[in-house]
Amino acid sequence: MSLEPGSWAHRLYLRQLALYLRHGRQILAAWDHYSSRHSDPETFQPHDEDAYGLRQQQRDADTLSAFGRVFHHADELVHVAEQQLARLAPSDRTRRYAWQVRELREATQHLYAVQDEWRAVRDKLPESARPGTKAYDEPLAESHAEAWHYLDQWAIHGEVLFAVNALAERQA
Repeated sequence: MSLEPGSWAHRLYLRQLALYLRHGRQILAAWDHYSSRHSDPETFQPHDEDAYGLRQQQRDADTLSAFGRVFHHADELVHVAEQQLARLAPSDRTRRYAWQVRELREATQHLYAVQDEWRAVRDKLPESARPGTKAYDEPLAESHAEAWHYLDQWAIHGEVLFAVNALAERQA
């Protein structure tokens, strides 16, 4: 890993993460609004399972698309935070931050594995399977659905990278 804390690239990647976090919150808010309006309030079962499923697929695809700016250097951002944490004095706060950074590390590894699995599946699809066909779109939607949990982990814990960076900068 060549990303240096405080470098222009690190600052850029953090800005891209901030964009993802903001966009991710918007996607999730829109999903929550849709889900509450199209589900039974007592059982939480969708009124129309097919329409609900299609909307959920859109949520998953939109979230992955929003993460695209971060995806290719997520491991570097986590690595820098791990380096920064190693230099900070141990405290309840840094232990909590370390746990959240480990959650991001795990989510990142899973996201990369999901991407590798999708590529392997896509490479085995018949020549006729193109975007817009059921043979292509169904396994792609399954891949997006599998990635969604890990993307949500980034949405939940991603702010920790800013907190760790701020602590490290103050200490320096």
